[in-house]
Amino acid sequence: MVNSVNICRFDRLGQTKTDIMQTIAENKLNPLRCYLSPEAKKRLKWIYIVKYECAGNISLAAKKIGVSRTWLSQIHGVWKNSHEDPRSLEPESRAPLHTDNRQRISQDIQDKIVAIRQRYHTWGKDKIAGCLKNQHQTTVGSSTVNRYLHKNKLIDIKLSNKNKIAWRNRPGQVKQTKFRMRPPKEIKDYKPGALVEKDVKLIVKMGEFINHEKYKAKENFYYQHTFIDSFTRLRMIGLSRDADSQASVDTLTEAQNRWPFQIACFNNDNGSENHGEFEKYLEHNGIYQFFSRVGTPTDNPRVERSHLTDDLEFYNQGNIHNGFVKQQEACLEWDRIYNYERPHQALGQLTPMQFYQLWKQSPTQAYAIVDQYHDYLKRQKMRQARSRRMRKKEQIEALMQEIDKKLAYPY
Repeated sequence: MVNSVNICRFDRLGQTKTDIMQTIAENKLNPLRCYLSPEAKKRLKWIYIVKYECAGNISLAAKKIGVSRTWLSQIHGVWKNSHEDPRSLEPESRAPLHTDNRQRISQDIQDKIVAIRQRYHTWGKDKIAGCLKNQHQTTVGSSTVNRYLHKNKLIDIKLSNKNKIAWRNRPGQVKQTKFRMRPPKEIKDYKPGALVEKDVKLIVKMGEFINHEKYKAKENFYYQHTFIDSFTRLRMIGLSRDADSQASVDTLTEAQNRWPFQIACFNNDNGSENHGEFEKYLEHNGIYQFFSRVGTPTDNPRVERSHLTDDLEFYNQGNIHNGFVKQQEACLEWDRIYNYERPHQALGQLTPMQFYQLWKQSPTQAYAIVDQYHDYLKRQKMRQARSRRMRKKEQIEALMQEIDKKLAYPY
């Protein structure tokens, strides 16, 4: 079985926490669904507690919430005086009303900031502030430096946006749906739909090139878009004439209609077919997207292994047909055999659909099969390592004998 740590980790990744009280407070006190900031939503829950759980007793509500009675009474009074408008709970801006008397830096220091940035284009506000302090004995805050860089249009927009995205996607945040990293190993064998691997396989039309001058010419190939569930090995393939992102969306939409479960995460390579419209589709449907490392097919092992199976058991057996429609029909029939008839060693010689049904009826037995296969892989790895060491030892002994023969001196 998957331990509780793995379950919690995936839950944090794939689910959004629902606050029941917040929903009730919104329904009762904000029926028009006015936009509220997080601070205003928190205060709206306080007002709900005052009105509905404490019958208007502010002292009891303040004790229950853990805030001072004076502060809660002030918020409640503002809300009452605004005819119970939830927007009145928004905190007041802390920006100063008058900044004319604020201390400004001289024009000479501004010119030095501009001169340093123009000389060293990659230096940020902190480095420029440090340079002013070390070389010109002038102390200027990094925020002030940044303000004058903006004023003189010396900010690298691309780098600035990169920093903003990095801050927005800092640890603890799950608002993003695209991760430039491999998926965590805990979700690979977690449950059906937790992780789906995707790749594109090039199918040579009629087994020979049409355009012999260019190997990767578009007219030479059909494109097989492959989606395989990492846990159950259930696989859906779709044939297309193109390998662009829109073709990925079309084949995925068709595959989802045939799949018996939802998809939470995708793992794919960095091909152009996995960007653009495909990224937008995944983001719109709340599906997380992971990217494997460049030139590392082992990051997508199960879909890559299925492509080898396609070559050995399907295409190399004379299943390349003339015409797109005939090839598409043959691929759909092979997809049915792969999912419903072909036993898989990783699934205890069950078919992917049988394994999925087993998981629905008895998850414990399904996870036991997965654990048993992982143990088998570990034993195989150890056997291969031992055989390599044995062969290496024999090779060294033979080499040493040859060396003795070549270096034998006549006495």
